Amino acid sequence: MKKITLFSLIIFSLVFLSIGAYACEMQFTLTTPGGATVNIVPGRETSLSLGESYALQVDFTQDHKRCVTPVEETVYLVSEEKWKSTKDYLPLQLVEQGEWASVSEGVWTQEIQFKTSQKGLWELEIIRECPKGGIDETLVFQVQ
Repeated sequence: MKKITLFSLIIFSLVFLSIGAYACEMQFTLTTPGGATVNIVPGRETSLSLGESYALQVDFTQDHKRCVTPVEETVYLVSEEKWKSTKDYLPLQLVEQGEWASVSEGVWTQEIQFKTSQKGLWELEIIRECPKGGIDETLVFQVQ
């Protein structure tokens, strides 16, 4: 019986490691109106001031060789709606969304300018649908 348990553990570990090898990563850096930079951890609250403009830098690192999903297919949602500059009623108003720039092989960066327009707790969801796992991260902003 111990052999079966050890064998199952080895198989599970190999499967987990092979899936993890395909995972991609995103990192988020916020630049405040005063020019300070803050690394944002998805799921943790980040405080913002009402009526201020911010820059969000999104860094995407592809951890596998052949991604079938172009980086441009990354989707941003605010209040479960696509984040677009024409949607000026959203609590986080998109001012400008830069193009993705290749930093090195498998690494891209994008800068997004936005302004806060409503007090409250708001979520920005970043989604990359991919057959190799994809990404679904949520940035939480407390606007005061």
